[in-house]
Amino acid sequence: MWRRYGDALYTLVTFAIFGFETLALGALSISFLLGKAAGIASTPVEEILFAVVTSTASALALLGLYLLTYHFTSAMRDRWQAERLDTWTEKWIGLALETDPAGGSGDVTFTNRLSQPAIEAVLSLLEAVKGEEGDRLKEALIDHHVDRAFLRRLQTGHLAARLDAIERLGKARLPVAVEPLLELVGHPKAVVRRMAIRAAAGTLATMTPEAELDEPSRRFIQTLKGSALQAGVIQEALLLLETRAPGVLRGLLAEPDLPDALLWVVLETIGRLGLADMAVEVALSTTHQDPELRAAAFRALRRLGLVPDQSQLPLLAALTDEVDFVRVQAAHTATFLPAEKALRALWPLLEDESWWVRRAAAGSMAAHGEDGVAALTRAAKTHADQGARDMAVQILLEAGVLDAAAARQFKGVA
Repeated sequence: MWRRYGDALYTLVTFAIFGFETLALGALSISFLLGKAAGIASTPVEEILFAVVTSTASALALLGLYLLTYHFTSAMRDRWQAERLDTWTEKWIGLALETDPAGGSGDVTFTNRLSQPAIEAVLSLLEAVKGEEGDRLKEALIDHHVDRAFLRRLQTGHLAARLDAIERLGKARLPVAVEPLLELVGHPKAVVRRMAIRAAAGTLATMTPEAELDEPSRRFIQTLKGSALQAGVIQEALLLLETRAPGVLRGLLAEPDLPDALLWVVLETIGRLGLADMAVEVALSTTHQDPELRAAAFRALRRLGLVPDQSQLPLLAALTDEVDFVRVQAAHTATFLPAEKALRALWPLLEDESWWVRRAAAGSMAAHGEDGVAALTRAAKTHADQGARDMAVQILLEAGVLDAAAARQFKGVA
């Protein structure tokens, strides 16, 4: 509150000072131009200097007055806009919370054409309000033809206007906008593609999911398959699907000709979302011919925290894979194999040529509780490979089984 009145006082004082200076310099300049100030300058050079000084001072004073006026009017306009936003926000909240929509909105009245503050207010609310309340707000936008205005701007050739329309549709999350947004995923501009797929995913997320894939979800899947989007952009869009993500991910995995790059994103997303009920679908990629996809499948299973029965044999085979990063992910995932089977398979990896494989194997052994700790202790004492002994000691030290003194003693004995 003090800042508000302090700014007003500062503006008034500065305005008075600059106004006085402007008037004084203006009067002096006019007097000079009319020849009434000839006594001030006695020579032509002094007259030139006097003219330069007065004109420069007048210009600076006018510039300062303009900046001050601009600042004052801008502050007043911003305050007025904020007040209008608050007013419209209250109106929209009243409409969203209306318990009897058929009975009208009470004292809340809406004009046929919504103003910009009204649109900005409802878009801000729609980012947080969902369910029936959000549907009421969307219906109001449609009733006032705001959706048509956004869709028209979506087709404009001006890049800034198109991006603004995409952003507003992403906030509004109107179901009618899904198809036009997906059509822009093929746009030559990367920024348009990225914003369009994000807006489409966010809109799809607010639509009630069905037991089977509906047409918008199928359209979304086909758009992803044929797009040139980067992996990170696709993954972000899949994460934005929220409750619709499992259905879309299953639909993608069911595609017979899914590109490998897109399959990698799907596996990563399943792991990040922790969709444990899709572990069986993920397990199908553990035997893929592409090592990147094999590693991604094992990484996803590790994040899901389980290994389906049909994946145990591929996992044991992957522990001896010729590609080191596949062995790393397989060794990490072996944490979720039965202890006896895992410890027997991980023991040879303690002397793997890759340091990362040795560390992953030792960490998985330690995760198997007392049996794993006993196996690592035995490796620290008796393993024939020096690197295996050192790694076993390191993991036991990090697990708190050994202290620093005991770790030095183990290495001394070794």
